[in-house]
Amino acid sequence: MTRSIENTYQPVDSLAAERCIVELQRGREVVLQADSQSSAVTLVETLEQAQLQAIQRQGKCQLVLTANRAMVLGRHRDTGAAVLNLSDNTTLHTVRQLAGLATLQQSMPSAEQWQNTASSSASAGIGLALQAHALPAVLHYAKPAGCGTVLSVTIEDALHFRPDTGALLELSRASIPLTIAERVELVVFKERHGAAEHVAVTVGKPDISRPVVVRLHSSCFTGDILGSLRCDCGEQLNGAIRSMASMGGGIVLYVSQEGRGIGLASKLRAYQLQEQGLDTIEANQFLGFGADERRYQAAATMLHSLGVSHIRLMTNNPLKIDALRGEGVDVVGRLPAHATVNVHNARYLQTKRERAGHMTTAESLV
Repeated sequence: MTRSIENTYQPVDSLAAERCIVELQRGREVVLQADSQSSAVTLVETLEQAQLQAIQRQGKCQLVLTANRAMVLGRHRDTGAAVLNLSDNTTLHTVRQLAGLATLQQSMPSAEQWQNTASSSASAGIGLALQAHALPAVLHYAKPAGCGTVLSVTIEDALHFRPDTGALLELSRASIPLTIAERVELVVFKERHGAAEHVAVTVGKPDISRPVVVRLHSSCFTGDILGSLRCDCGEQLNGAIRSMASMGGGIVLYVSQEGRGIGLASKLRAYQLQEQGLDTIEANQFLGFGADERRYQAAATMLHSLGVSHIRLMTNNPLKIDALRGEGVDVVGRLPAHATVNVHNARYLQTKRERAGHMTTAESLV
């Protein structure tokens, strides 16, 4: 039976924002409108030459970036969107380079290109890009409202829309015996305000009257499925399931937020940057993201749906403990997650320990 699990307010016209996010993901423009103005945005990562030329024929356009990306380009901002005014003959290569879709060798924009402040529509556009889990860079340009079939959303709704609310639908469940644990049940949840699906993996028969051992695990295609040596994700996932099976029970919350929330495509871009010398945090910031873009409302909602309120969290990441506590989950203790150091992941594990505050010890790095 499908069950609705809601815990957060949504804007009145959240449907318009959701549809615009999907349009952006498909490489289409969307209109941002207010009472006295309207403009359009389109993602840089899906931008093609013909689109850019069509936009330039309509008039002036701007490149909107995050504060993190602007800092890479020499423009220091604490928060918010940063806006570059583009010339009429700006090429697609230049746009992509300014957005971070190039090597570390790049030319810096002149100080005159930067706009002093970002308009509310520019800020709304970069916000939609982040909610779309796309590279946070958009073209912003004038566009009258009511343009054929182009979808639109008000600037106010776009600015305040947050699809990561923890409002979930429980869709299905089934028993799936695994090679490392025969007694396993999967429960699939879907976000009501997004396309993401999350899975609760119940191992054995945990006693929910006592603190349950829980592993909060973000999806990792390269590590969990392909066995990548660049991270410790697959090893930690399998190790958690084995440990839970030996202890009699536990729950893995498998949350769909690849690459610490930046998506698979940008995760691979970050890998390319790491090969050129950046660490994992620097690579994310080069692309315009924060050090960690993950949200954990969905994980807390899954626990509440399963009747679990007191847990022992299997993690080395203090942010996960704080996030779950902030969502009302009683984290009464921590179990370390073990990882094996190799030549491919040594710097990654070192960065997590030294820059992200992960609580790794000699016992958790084997």
